[in-house]
Amino acid sequence: MSKIETPSGAGTSAPLGGAPSEPDLLRVENAGKSFGGAIALHNVSFSLRIGRALGIIGENGAGKSTLMKILGGVYPAGSYEGDVYLRGEKVRFRNVQEARAAGVVLVPQELHIAPELSIAENMFAGALPSRGAFVDSETLELRAHTWLSFFGLELDPWLPASILSPSEQRLILIAGALSQEARVLILDEPTASLSDGEAQSLFAHVAKLRNKGIGVLFISHRLDDIAQVCDEVLVMRNGESVAFFPERNAPRGEIVQAMIGRGQDENVDRAPRDIGDKVALNVAALSVADPVDKSRIRVDKVSFDVRAGEIVGLFGLVGAGRTEILRTLFGTWPGGFEGTIEVDGAPYRPSTPRAAIRRRVAMLTEDRKQTGIFSGHSLMSNIDAAAPSQVSRYGFFDSSKDLDRALGIIKSLDVRARSASQSIETLSGGNQQKVLLGRWLATNPHVLLLDEPTAGVDVGAREEIYLQIEELARAGCAVLLVSSDLDEIMRMSDRTLVMYKGRITATIQGRPTRHALMTAATGGQ
Repeated sequence: MSKIETPSGAGTSAPLGGAPSEPDLLRVENAGKSFGGAIALHNVSFSLRIGRALGIIGENGAGKSTLMKILGGVYPAGSYEGDVYLRGEKVRFRNVQEARAAGVVLVPQELHIAPELSIAENMFAGALPSRGAFVDSETLELRAHTWLSFFGLELDPWLPASILSPSEQRLILIAGALSQEARVLILDEPTASLSDGEAQSLFAHVAKLRNKGIGVLFISHRLDDIAQVCDEVLVMRNGESVAFFPERNAPRGEIVQAMIGRGQDENVDRAPRDIGDKVALNVAALSVADPVDKSRIRVDKVSFDVRAGEIVGLFGLVGAGRTEILRTLFGTWPGGFEGTIEVDGAPYRPSTPRAAIRRRVAMLTEDRKQTGIFSGHSLMSNIDAAAPSQVSRYGFFDSSKDLDRALGIIKSLDVRARSASQSIETLSGGNQQKVLLGRWLATNPHVLLLDEPTAGVDVGAREEIYLQIEELARAGCAVLLVSSDLDEIMRMSDRTLVMYKGRITATIQGRPTRHALMTAATGGQ
C-alpha cells in the first residue's frame, strides 16, 4: 500500500480496514487507471467492512468517479491496474452486469431513468422476471412492492417514472439494485440534485441498508453529508489516496487541507487591469426552478453584479447551482426563474440565446461536443455561427468579410489549423475550444459567460485562452467565470463568489486561497 499523508497527525498511514476478526467486505489494492497519457488514478488502496460506510472525498478531478467505475464494472478488468477483492476473493468484472451479479452495485451521479416506462420497469431494467417469452407481470409487481415498501415509498409500481422526484428516482434505482442481492452499494454524489429534505430521507435509508450488513461507499463533495453518513473518510487528490480519517466527525479543517494539499497558493503575476464602477451585469434575488419538479429550487435568491472589465469567478462543487445561473442568463435554462436582471443598466429577461446575443451577452458552454461545436462544419462556419453576416453596401451578403473575420480570429487565437475551411472535429480539444471562444469574440460581447472554459484543454492552450479572456476584460467586457478548477479561479478572478446548495455563501475580494474556497464550497464556516 502506498503511504498516506496525515494532516496534523489526524490520519493514519496504516493499511485501511478493521481488525483480523472483522474481515473486509471489499478490498482494493494499488488501483490505477490512465486515459491516453493522462493518469486519472494511481496506486489507490483501501478496504470496506461489513455494515460500514466509507466516505470518499476530494476536489473535482481527484479520481473518485474513476475509482467507482472500476469497482462497478464500467471500466472492465484489463483496462486498469491493481486488484479488487470481495470477501477475500479476487474479482475481475468485465462489465456492469458481472459486478451486479457479484453484489457490487454502482448508482451513478447521473440518473438514467426512462420516464415513459413504469416505476417497476425502471427498477428492474435488465433483470425483468419472465415467464416463457413474456414478462412475468405478477412477480414484477410483487418484487416492486416489496422494495418500495422497504424504502417507505407508497407508489403504484405501474405509474410512469416521470412522476418521481429526484430523490424517489434515486431510491428506486437503489431498490432495484438491492433486489439483486447487493453486498456493496456505491453512491456517487447521491445528494447533488436533492433538496435537504430529500437528502435526509436518503440518509435514513442508507442507515437501514447498513443495518442489513451492506457496505456503503459514499462519494461526495459535501462535508456535512460525509459527517452524517460515514464512519471513516478517505481523501483523494490528483488521482491518489492522500489521507485516511478513521473516525466519524473528523476535523473539517484537516480534511479540507488534505483535499487541497500544501504549498500550492503561490502568487501568479498578472498584467494590471483598470476596473471602473460601471455595472455591466446586475442580478437581484434570482431563483431558478427545476424544469421537472417546479417546486424544487435549484438557485435560491442569488444577488450579485459584474462590472465592466471585471472577471468574477463563480466557484462551487457539483450541484451547487452555478451552471443553472449561466444558462438562465443566456436563455437556455428549461425551467422557470424569478428575480431581476439588468444588462448595461437596462432590464433583461432572456428567453432564447438569440435574445441574449442581441443584448451582447455571450456564453461558452460546459460541453463543447454536445452544445458547442457544429460537427461536420468548417472552422469559419463555427466562428460565424453567432455573429451576423456582413452585408455589402449593395444589400448582398459578403462572404469574403465573413472569411476575413474568421481568419483574423484564427490568427489572434493561434488556432492550429490548415485553413478556415477545415472541419472542426479534425482539431484537438484545445483548438476546438479556441474556435468556440472566437465565435463569441466575433459578437463583441459586453457580458461573457464562461462555463468550465478550459475543461479537457492542454496546458499550452489553457494559458492562451486565459490571455484572451484577460484581454477581453481589459477591453471592457464583464466576465462571469464558472470553474471547478481551483487554480483557474485563483489565476483569473478579480472577485470570487462561492456557491453551496443553490446559494452564495461567500464573496472573496482579490485572490482567494484554496482553503477559503473549499471551506465555503463544502458548507464550512
